[in-house]
Amino acid sequence: MISLLMGITIAIIVTFGVLLMILETFVPGMIAGILGALCVLAGVALVMVADDFSHWPAWGRTAVACSILVGSIVIQLVWLRYFAIKFWRESFTLQTTLPPADQSQLLAHGTEGISVSELRPMGRVDFSGARREVRCEDGFAPAGSRVRVTGSEPGNLLVRLIP
Repeated sequence: MISLLMGITIAIIVTFGVLLMILETFVPGMIAGILGALCVLAGVALVMVADDFSHWPAWGRTAVACSILVGSIVIQLVWLRYFAIKFWRESFTLQTTLPPADQSQLLAHGTEGISVSELRPMGRVDFSGARREVRCEDGFAPAGSRVRVTGSEPGNLLVRLIP
């Protein structure tokens, strides 16, 4: 009867420790995790040294102590793999898709325009009333220069001066 009460006490301490370590995923700072690990280790120590288990063979107490450690680790890994990651991913990760690029925004290779600002090498060019952000491959072009589209890169067009 006494060893049953001690077994229940150890189970409560270990369960409390595992729950504290799970709480660590929500409340960072390592205090809950360290206290949880100490509770699990206290449960292991109680199994090894408690007088209620003195009639058990040493291998039996060692097996129970190892089972507590392995069980705690497995519970933590399962928690992190299947519950915590899914919770954090669904709660704090933006999951959206970008609409396809507006084809009217794209200018054909060879389209000519006039620079509105100095291109050093970035600036703005007017293509028949449509102003676009461009990068000059020649490095520098004064405002009012005629330029031609030679390609594109993410965010802007590539242009060259027309001689």
